[in-house]
Amino acid sequence: MTDTVSEDSGAMPGMVPQAMPRAGAEAGRRTLTIARSALLLAAALVVGLAVMLAVGLQLMRGMDAVADGWRDYDLQAATKSDALSEVRGHLGLGGVIDHYREGTRDGAAGHASLDRALALARANLAIYRDIVTPSEDEARAIAAIAAFLDAIQVQMEDPAAAIPAEAFDACRRDAVKGLSSLNSHLSAQRAQLTAATLNDIEALQRLMAVGGAVVAALVLGLAGAAVWFTRSRIVGPLGRLVEDARRLARRDLDRPFLGGGRRGGSGARVGGFYHDELGLLGRSLEDSRVALRDLFAAIDEKTRRLGESERRYAMAAAAANDGLWDWDLDSGDLYLSPRLRQMLHLPADGGEPGLAALLAHVHPDDRHAVLAAIREGEQGADGASFDVEFRVLPPGRGQEDAGQENGWQDNGVEGGTGWLHLHGIVAAGPDGRVARLAGSAADVSDRKSYEARLVHQATHDFLTRLPNRAYLVRWLHDRQAGAQDTGRSDLALLFLDLDGFKVVNDSLGHAVGDRVLVAAAERIAGLLGPGEFVARLGGDEFVVAIPAGQEEAIARARALEIAFQRPLCAGGMDLRVGLSIGLAVDDGTGDDPDSLLRDADIALYRAKEHGKGRTVLFDASLREAILIRSRLQRDLTPSLEAGDIFLVYQPIVSLPDGRLTGFEALVRWRHPDLGLVSPAQFIPIAEETGQILPLGRHVLERAVEQLARWRGMAGGAALTVNVNLSARQMWDERYVDDMLDFLADGRAEGLKIEVTESMTVNDHDQARAILERFQALGVALCMDDFGTGYSSLSHLGRLPFDVLKIDKSFISALGTDPRQESLLRGIVELAHRIGLEVVAEGIETEQERTVLTGIGCDYAQGYLFARPLSVADAEALLLAAGRP
Repeated sequence: MTDTVSEDSGAMPGMVPQAMPRAGAEAGRRTLTIARSALLLAAALVVGLAVMLAVGLQLMRGMDAVADGWRDYDLQAATKSDALSEVRGHLGLGGVIDHYREGTRDGAAGHASLDRALALARANLAIYRDIVTPSEDEARAIAAIAAFLDAIQVQMEDPAAAIPAEAFDACRRDAVKGLSSLNSHLSAQRAQLTAATLNDIEALQRLMAVGGAVVAALVLGLAGAAVWFTRSRIVGPLGRLVEDARRLARRDLDRPFLGGGRRGGSGARVGGFYHDELGLLGRSLEDSRVALRDLFAAIDEKTRRLGESERRYAMAAAAANDGLWDWDLDSGDLYLSPRLRQMLHLPADGGEPGLAALLAHVHPDDRHAVLAAIREGEQGADGASFDVEFRVLPPGRGQEDAGQENGWQDNGVEGGTGWLHLHGIVAAGPDGRVARLAGSAADVSDRKSYEARLVHQATHDFLTRLPNRAYLVRWLHDRQAGAQDTGRSDLALLFLDLDGFKVVNDSLGHAVGDRVLVAAAERIAGLLGPGEFVARLGGDEFVVAIPAGQEEAIARARALEIAFQRPLCAGGMDLRVGLSIGLAVDDGTGDDPDSLLRDADIALYRAKEHGKGRTVLFDASLREAILIRSRLQRDLTPSLEAGDIFLVYQPIVSLPDGRLTGFEALVRWRHPDLGLVSPAQFIPIAEETGQILPLGRHVLERAVEQLARWRGMAGGAALTVNVNLSARQMWDERYVDDMLDFLADGRAEGLKIEVTESMTVNDHDQARAILERFQALGVALCMDDFGTGYSSLSHLGRLPFDVLKIDKSFISALGTDPRQESLLRGIVELAHRIGLEVVAEGIETEQERTVLTGIGCDYAQGYLFARPLSVADAEALLLAAGRP
């Protein structure tokens, strides 16, 4: 043993071992320890067990000997007794002697019985003789009996050789004595065996008494030694150790422990303990007391400093607006600062909540994100950070309401619901495993509210508060993404346009127009069912989303049409606006969500083309039409540059004399793939896309160029060419300036510009100013398609028109309506009274020509005179008419 306690001495880790004097170490080596005492007790116990085993074995051997003797006796004596009894029986009454006597009288039968009796007597005598080697007396008795049996045998077989009667009687008496001798021998043998057995039993009893006394003495000695050893070496020291442990638990560390302050004079006991394991434990407790006293003193000092630091931390945390949290992963303790408890609507004195209780206050839709962030932290490296934002349920809404949150939607800042931004860092333990997570939580409800307002403003119409195009497109995209996971569901879009809204807006002002839009939005929204919503795309266009099939969507469209047959109240006025609806149903063939909206827009366009105030269902033919429309739009400008767009000329003749007076220039398009394209197809496309501007300039330049050539051929004769001016051209100020500059160089002679009546309605004064600029250049002005617009006579009187062209629809009705002639007569007379010439369009029959000539119409054009002609055909017609 060294001067210090070794590692296997049981000293507590971290305790400072006390030095042990060498004399004590020597005494410790000579002192009987608990382990050595246990070995001695075990050895004594082994000795006792050995003694008990020896005594037991000796007893077993003695008992086995007695048992073996009696078994041998039982086997031999029983066999001998049985054999002797049989011999006696075969010799006595009914035996050999009786059969011998009867055999002398009965002859052969008696001899047979005697032979059997002799044989049985000899057999049993042989059994007695053979069971064990007989003694001399037994051998003589057996010989006498056998001699008697032989004498009888000889006497029966050969009477001549028989012994004398006296000898026979003597032989019989010897046999009887032999039987008596054998009986006596068996009785003596039983007596000897009984005496020997009694002697053996007395010896075994003496052995049991002596051995039991020895074993009892050993057991009592071992028990006494164990009791003494237990009390003096274990119970007593353990009591002192328990008291020392209690003092250690009470932190009573100022006084030495019972095992640390006293030393025996003999050196065998130190501090009330022997130099054994318990003594070593006692001394270790004393060493621990000293070390813990110093340690607690240092801890108290650190605690004092830590308390001051915690007070400063608590003051700083209370002053901060953010909440703090700390989660010990090993113990599961989760600390939340008072501010964070307030943010989570947790009671201030409710104890530390577990993770499940904390998640119960998180919005159900955000719990997965919070758990994912925590799992990320648990798997992170030391010093790593993580962030997550989530909504907190209002007070009174907890986990029991989680099942009711599926349909609950809010922006996270209304109804007491707030947003928290949780920041955390990861701290690893000495083993590198994540031991704790800690961080802060900030209330970001104001920021989320501001973001929600921005999102709402970006996705909702400011005027009607309805979702806008951005919201609708995003909703369609989200729905398509969801449909890929859950399967496609029915969806229909109603694309709505208010008929007549432009007139209301232009005539009554934008303020009234805005009220009309708000009233229309409220009326549309009031007719929608669950799951349906309406969005405003801009202007007077709305889209209704219906999560249903075609039949339900058509029924909803019909209900909307009926609802808009009633006037809308706006600005104290009842205003009537119609409704045109384009309906598209999702059939699953669209590649992107925007295609359904585009299909509904196409159907709306077709509804407005067919007279407005109706619903048109989109189908494949409309898609084909829009594809063609798209290609025409794409190919219009290249075809214009390639010369695929050209002019034809329809003659205009004087009705009274049939003289050719001019032409109307009409544009045509010969598409390289689609063939001849009608102006009714590509002119509206050009109007919408703005391509009408270069197209109109091309028509004007070609027409003016052709007019100059023809007038040159006719020697300056009064030949005219009419060119149509579209609304897009007329209201483009820069375009009008360029066109007037082009015509100012003498190109306006003989040119007539045709303008439709409706083009002048929106801004009458501006229209008059533009037309007067053309008139100043000498360009004649024609009001085209009179009768299809407003047919306002006031317009005719105030605008500088020179010619009035009656629409073909009036001419075609001559044959079906008797009153049509009177109407045409009135139009012609009114036009003449205000100084206008009249041209009738669409003359196709001689009857129509005759009527129009009779009512005084000045000019006419139509298939009756000629179809639109190419340049060559027009020149041929001029030559035929003698104009050149």
